[in-house]
Amino acid sequence: MKRAVLGLLPLLLVLLTASMVAAYIGVSGDFYAHMYQVPIGGTVSGSKVVISNPSNETIHVRMVYQVDPQTDLLRVEFSEKEFTLEPGERKVIYVTLKAAQNCPPGNYTVVVGGEEIKQVGNESIATPSGALKATVVVTGEGSTIRVVVVDVTGNVVPVDTVLLSLPSKYQIERTDTGRLEAVVAPGKYRVEAYLAGNFLNSTEFEVGPNEEKEVKLVVRTVYFLAFDAAPATNTEGRIGYAYIVSTVRNLFRPLKNAEIVLSVAYNGKPLENVSVSKIPLLPLNDTEFKYNYVPTDGWKPGTYSFQILLYSNGQLYARTDVKSLEVTPEMAGVSAAPGPGVAGGEENSYLYIGLAAVLVVLVTLFLMRKKGPIKVVDAQAGDGKLKVRVENTSKNDAMLLRLRVLALPSKVEVADIKKPKLVDGSKKLKGKGTGTIEVSDEDGSIREAMESGGVIVRVETNIGVGEAKFKV
Repeated sequence: MKRAVLGLLPLLLVLLTASMVAAYIGVSGDFYAHMYQVPIGGTVSGSKVVISNPSNETIHVRMVYQVDPQTDLLRVEFSEKEFTLEPGERKVIYVTLKAAQNCPPGNYTVVVGGEEIKQVGNESIATPSGALKATVVVTGEGSTIRVVVVDVTGNVVPVDTVLLSLPSKYQIERTDTGRLEAVVAPGKYRVEAYLAGNFLNSTEFEVGPNEEKEVKLVVRTVYFLAFDAAPATNTEGRIGYAYIVSTVRNLFRPLKNAEIVLSVAYNGKPLENVSVSKIPLLPLNDTEFKYNYVPTDGWKPGTYSFQILLYSNGQLYARTDVKSLEVTPEMAGVSAAPGPGVAGGEENSYLYIGLAAVLVVLVTLFLMRKKGPIKVVDAQAGDGKLKVRVENTSKNDAMLLRLRVLALPSKVEVADIKKPKLVDGSKKLKGKGTGTIEVSDEDGSIREAMESGGVIVRVETNIGVGEAKFKV
């Protein structure tokens, strides 16, 4: 079949003679608005070309491009190559620029557009109609950017993350996992984070030739600050209910039609979902939820697993880790009857003796903790850090295990650092020695707590625990 390929005419010529051609395709978008920098072996994507059909006929469109100076080593890829548009319909096409490893560095002019494909008799006629032009700079030096988005506790947050080039602000890369990696040209860049379409935070930075740049973006979002599931038993050890308590920290915005759902599994299989609370508007800051859970079919020996989920307008915003509760036959009330010579009164006596022994152990541990050799001497918050001064009064070295900061009076956890380090990089606090631990406070939540109700700073080691209260 014969084919006239008018689309092979230079698109630059089309830009100058578009008025002489019967235009049935509308071409717009932001592709022309940027000057692109692509490192050798790199990729840049995100710009748009909008193709519209202003006619009253259905048309078939094929996307085309041209590179000047001509080369096959700088390629343009479209999110859709060919498509059909109904009268009045429009389609957004995303453009990706790719420079091969052996692409010569330099400045290129890239023109993108669409051509209408018509069948005239036995011939297929391609008619160019409109185009957009941009300058693409291929650089010989590539740099690597790695971005991670975290909440104020340091946990990775799976939010929409966008990498933009400055000053033109064209999009280079996008992800919804909270982790982003891209090979880029040296220059200035900006990272933005979004949750459910709402802007959370951004940061700007510069990357040099062949540099590997690590960027951490802290966002205020929605997450569970605390969650626990504990059995409530009577004097005979029978379980009555599971005491469920959770605290939601909302640093994002008030959430409409919020619902707290308790998801329960039994021996690894889903059992039931229970609505713990429904509120028209979940406020900012911390909200505590409590619930006494009893299985619909009663307690049975086995493993119960609990997880709390937060929804707003039916959309999942946060979930907790899974907490497990082992229910023994005795707890479920299905244990065998006492054997010969063992009276119920004696069984209760054994229970009381056991409880008394546990109480003695707990009191002893409490007293030992209070008399521990670790002292929290001072704590100062400022410049995005909390500096904690610690003293070891023992002759033995102390291994740093954990540092916690609790806001008063609620004792809500503001920071929880496992295996903290001294400013010199050591994980040990030498006997009869002092040291300073630095805790990140980029969002200022620790200092804010110190200025309001105060905080408890607790340092745990292998030879004891020390804690003290501080208020600005």
